Amino acid sequence: MTRVGGQSPDSYGLSVTVTVPAATAGAPVKTNEPLKWGAGAYEAVKAVADDVIALVAKHPVEDGLTPLGAWVAGGNSRVHVFTYSGTAPTVGGSVVADGLGGVKSTVTANSTRVLYVNTARQQVEVLI
Repeated sequence: MTRVGGQSPDSYGLSVTVTVPAATAGAPVKTNEPLKWGAGAYEAVKAVADDVIALVAKHPVEDGLTPLGAWVAGGNSRVHVFTYSGTAPTVGGSVVADGLGGVKSTVTANSTRVLYVNTARQQVEVLI
């Protein structure tokens, strides 16, 4: 059976190119990893547990000089599929970074909105 929804195409939503100075081969930024803004110009850092998602990595990087394409979160301009940890988020609720490269439920509302939960795959579709 088909259903509506799914991840938005790459061209949907605002994108930006950033660097992640802390990225290394041993601690790479992974595709779909939640990020937040860093202190420098066009600089991002990995989101830690309970951070509100500001950016999402489009592809992996293994060093701090390689440009990283990222989707900008917070404008409700695209739907993104994340893996979640812990208790399954609820439709209509909000999520934050889990510090493991995915998301987790939060009781504090933010600019995200859960649209669909797939407990079999431990994935959630989120309006960012």
